Amino acid sequence: MKEPKLAADHAKLVVLGQRRFTGFTAYQVVTFLNQTLKDRGFIFGIRQIEGDFELTVYDGDCDAP
Repeated sequence: MKEPKLAADHAKLVVLGQRRFTGFTAYQVVTFLNQTLKDRGFIFGIRQIEGDFELTVYDGDCDAP
């Protein structure tokens, strides 16, 4: 198994994912977050309401009825 990469400026922080965006949209960021953190139980949603964006973070590990 490959060891996690450590961020150079923050020796104690483990990088879970990294992506450079050029002219990104909010949807690209949410997709990246979902791909990176879904296995840890986080799910992100986004919706546009008029000119604003609403970001929602879900606990994917909860046992909903």
